[in-house]
This record gives sequence, C-alpha cells and structure tokens, in this order.
Amino acid sequence: MVAEYTVFRRALEALARLQQAGPPLTLYFLESFLVLILIILLVSFVAAGLWIFYRADDTRLLMAAPFPLGGLYLLRSIQTFTQTGWALAVLGGPALAALGAAYGKPAAFYARGAMILVLFGALAGGAAVVLTTAAGAAFRHARTRVGVGAAVCILLAGFAILVGRNVIPSTSDFYAIFEPGILNGKPSSIKFIEAKFGLWPSHPFAAELYAVATGGRAGSAVSRTLLWLTPLASLALAATLGRRLYARTLPALAEGLGFAASAPAGPGGRRRFPRRLHGAVGAIIERDLLAIARSPSELGRAAFLGFLLVLYTAFIVVAPLGAAAATPETIARLLLFDVVAAGYFLTAFGLRFVFPAMSLEGRAAWLFFSSPIPIFRVFLAKLLVYGGLLTLVVVPIAVLGALRLVRDPAVAAGVAALVVTVALTTTTLALGLGAAWPNFREPNPEFLTTSGGGLALTLICLPYVALMGWVARRAALAAAAGGSALGWALAPVPLSAGLGAAAVALAYWRIRALEAA
Repeated sequence: MVAEYTVFRRALEALARLQQAGPPLTLYFLESFLVLILIILLVSFVAAGLWIFYRADDTRLLMAAPFPLGGLYLLRSIQTFTQTGWALAVLGGPALAALGAAYGKPAAFYARGAMILVLFGALAGGAAVVLTTAAGAAFRHARTRVGVGAAVCILLAGFAILVGRNVIPSTSDFYAIFEPGILNGKPSSIKFIEAKFGLWPSHPFAAELYAVATGGRAGSAVSRTLLWLTPLASLALAATLGRRLYARTLPALAEGLGFAASAPAGPGGRRRFPRRLHGAVGAIIERDLLAIARSPSELGRAAFLGFLLVLYTAFIVVAPLGAAAATPETIARLLLFDVVAAGYFLTAFGLRFVFPAMSLEGRAAWLFFSSPIPIFRVFLAKLLVYGGLLTLVVVPIAVLGALRLVRDPAVAAGVAALVVTVALTTTTLALGLGAAWPNFREPNPEFLTTSGGGLALTLICLPYVALMGWVARRAALAAAAGGSALGWALAPVPLSAGLGAAAVALAYWRIRALEAA
C-alpha cells in the first residue's frame, strides 16, 4: 500500500503539472481505476461467495437450527464481503490519499472521499450479492467446481470485452482527450470521458472524486443524484431479489445433487490410485493436485489471481504507446513493471498454494513422517511439480508483455530468464519455509499464509522481486546503450541460487528433525 501510494502520488502530481491535458487525464485515471476495483470486487465476491453461501461447513447445521433464513443470508453476505472487499481498502485507500496529497487538499477532503468510497462499496457489495445468488440459481444442477468455474469464466469474459472496448485508451481516445475545445462551459475532453464511462456504475463516484479534488466540472445533476440512489438501489435489490433467489435455491442445493452434495461414488468398486504417477511419492503428489483441482474454492482463488495477472499484462499489450515506445527509459520502466507484476503474483501463488503444502497433511502428519516414505524426496517432487506449474502458467504471460515492448531478442530472452529465475526461487522459498515451520493443527490455508513463516516469506520475496525488476530495467537500458542485456539478466543468478539452496537446506534439516521425532 505504501508503494501504491508513492506511485499514485507521483503520477497524479505529474498529471497536475500538465496545463491542458492534466485534468482530463486525472479524470480518466479515476474512472478506469474505479472500474478496476469494481471488477476485482465482483469477480472475487462471486468466486468465494458461491462456496460460502452454499457450501460452508455450518450451512446444514444453521438450516436445521432455529435460525432465520434472512439472518443466514445477511451473515453470508457480510462474511463474503469482509473476505473479498480488500480491493476497496488496499487499492482505494492509497489512491484517495495520493489524490488528496497531489492536490494539497485539507482533512475534510479525505472524510468526503472516504464517504464516496463507502457508497461505492455499498453499490458493489449489493450488486455482488445479487450476482452470486443469480449464479447459484443458474448453476444449481451443476457440480460445485463446474458451477463456480462457469460463473467466474462468464464474468471474466464479459469484463474482458467491456474493459478492452471501454477502459483501455486507444490512440483516437488520446487525440480526443487533448482536444482544446470547450462546450457549454465544460472542456470537450471531459465530455468525451464522461460519455465513454457514462454507462459504468462507477462513473458518478469517479466524477465526484474528480470534482472534489480538482475543483473542475465533471458529472451532472443526474450523476450526483445517482451517487446516492445507486447504492440504495443495489442494497434494496440484494435485500429483495437476492434474498428471494437465496431462499429458493439454498434448500435445493443443500439436499440435492448440486453444490452441497458430495462427489458421487464411482460404480464398480475401487479404482487404481495413483492413476497418472507412480509409487508412493507419486501418489502423494497426485493427491495434492487432485485436492486443488476438485476444490471450487481453491480453483476460484487460483483463477482470480491469474485473472489479475492477465489484466495487468493486458494493459501493456494493448496500450497505445506511440512515440513512448521509442524512449529507452519508458521501455525500461515498463519492463520493470512487467517483471515486478509477475514476481508479485508468483509470490501470491506461492504463499497461497505452495507454502501450506506440508502443513495441510494435518494431524495425521505423524503417520506421514513415521512411514518408510522418504519425506525429503516428497519435498523435492513437490518442488519440481509446483515450480514447473507456476513457470508454465506465469512466465508466458509475462514474456508476452515483454515482447509487446521490445523487439531485441537478447532483451526478450533476458526478461524471460529473469521471470523463470523468479518463479523457481519464489517456489523454492515458499515450499522450503512451509516445510521448516509447518502448522499441522490449522486446516485452513488462508490462516497458514498469515503465520510467522508466511510473513517471513513475504518479507524475503517482495524485496527480491523488486530487485529483479530493477535488474530488468538495467538490462533494457544496457541494451539500448549497446551493452549486454543477458549479462545483467544472469547477474542475480548467484543470489537466487543462494536463496534457493538456503531454503532447501533449512527444509532438509527440519524434515530430518520431524522424522526423528
């Protein structure tokens, strides 16, 4: 959040110094930023809410207890929004603080801006509840992971189309933004942006933030009315239509073959396991992969993190760079962003899925460690599988963004080598620290990521990722000056190898201690 505040403040101060194009570009930033928060919140809410609303462990107990259905519906709504509304605070808070600091606003601005964000959160939360209950009703006859996956994919596809057409600026959009004409006392560029974002529900909130911060004219009497009416309408719709859909769908899902049913047993008795891999180690690895593949909550979180990475990369791929593409410093900074974004999401994936891998053996871990299975071989097999999967998923997306920026094969190869190095190093650190400080009493991986080992992993990985982004920038600048990009890309290999070797050695020492105990 501190880094976000710094970046946002510098960007907004740079826009404020532009005389004519500064105000419309600031409005464009606020409009697109609130659209991004809205998309993140809706997709995250639906991905987690379909599980929380219908598959939470205590759902059947609360249905059988003298607990009103309306109270259960309200409980699930608040619970889901508490878990998935992080974008409003983690992204919106630093942006609001940076906006006030860039324009030198007093404390009253922050109070008013916070109220606007609260109203925006009410709008997004009510809409997310309705979308979740509507998706539950639409996919009530589907298997859990199919329903969650289909709902998330439909949302992502729809938002990708809308964002590509309406949010990411084109070259013609920039020409319109720099248009100097004034229509009815309002610059034509502001009118163009208002027309472009007018149908997004976030538009009244972005326009009000712009007007309060800059003192410029944006929005209209209708948008200022919608600023208050749309949150109330959204909550009213959630209280009526959403509650009705939930009341109609929940009993069927709790008693039928849909979300609340366990996986049906296959006919013909037992099936051979493992099916794809071989041996005791292969059985453990295949069990881990099947546990993730068959868990809608795990798949939803993985898909959501992947969506964020694709979204950030898409801004690089489709953004009209124009003359900026010929500036080495601009290209170097964008490559830094590309590598840092990939490293950030590799850290997030590792923290959420790789770090808890050993702890999720649970209270039966004593059987695991007292068995004749070589545990360190299991550790190495998990390292190979998780490292390979994260490399195959994240590296192509990051390299695609790099190829959009550079045509020099040496620079592109250097960036690819950096991202592969980051993928392997972060995976090794996550699995090594998770094996060194396991918690076999905690079955929830969300809580495991906030443990001391998870905090240590975060504190190590984030500076390391920032360093790798700086190396990518220096490699691009060196290539532009006629130097060697691959030399810079290979420079952090000793550091990465040292971190990985230390994590493996620490895991080996702890595993030997657990086996002996």
